[in-house]
Amino acid sequence: MLRTQVDLAAVLRGDPAANLPLEPHDSLSIKEVQAWADRETITLRGEVKFPGEYSVRPGETLKSVLQRAGGLTPYAFGEGSVFTRKELRDREQAQLDLLSRRMQHDVAFVALQGAAAGAIGGGGAAGAAGAAGATAAAAVGESLLGQLRQARAVGRLVVNVPRLIRVSVGSPADVVLRDGDELLVPKFQQEVTVIGEVQTATSHLYRPGMSRDDYIAMSGGETARADKSRIYVVRADGSVVANEGSRWF
Repeated sequence: MLRTQVDLAAVLRGDPAANLPLEPHDSLSIKEVQAWADRETITLRGEVKFPGEYSVRPGETLKSVLQRAGGLTPYAFGEGSVFTRKELRDREQAQLDLLSRRMQHDVAFVALQGAAAGAIGGGGAAGAAGAAGATAAAAVGESLLGQLRQARAVGRLVVNVPRLIRVSVGSPADVVLRDGDELLVPKFQQEVTVIGEVQTATSHLYRPGMSRDDYIAMSGGETARADKSRIYVVRADGSVVANEGSRWF
């Protein structure tokens, strides 16, 4: 086997001496540059002084890129920043798809139970009641399954941006970036939203010193179906706190 080294740069420049003629069954092998890395980028959006797409070096952190972007604007609500990562989004979507398939099997099983109950009952009242109950449960399951199939993963990583800005680059609170990461910094927000089993789901103006239960009371209180032991608060940064009604926001 005869091996000939080819200067492709010279070929591309149009040097006829370097442009060797090829013959049948020749093989041209082009190796990759060692330690070569494709250009990795992240995106900063919202209340950043210079938002946009930024190239990142291997191992670079979010604090470092925020410094290059000039930091946050005076109107930024750092506590409500949303940091997303493609790898997390793909992983979460895979779990949602798996849950959807499992629920589909469960709905089919309930539907079969309803059909079996009707057949065993022989047309009697007990059989009809069992079949009707199973049919209703299957209908609810189908509705939930439809909603689950439409759900799309976000891939959010909880990041405390105000704390990150205060610490030094590379500290444990800092985030090592990956290609495709995105940070959205919203404008300052003053509202607290109450949803779920309350009399009126609505938003209220934030007032220093008010607790979780105070905002629930301002929404008319819990409904009769509310499970008071499972009330939780979703913080602006995406973290969740459960059963802290006596503590302040």
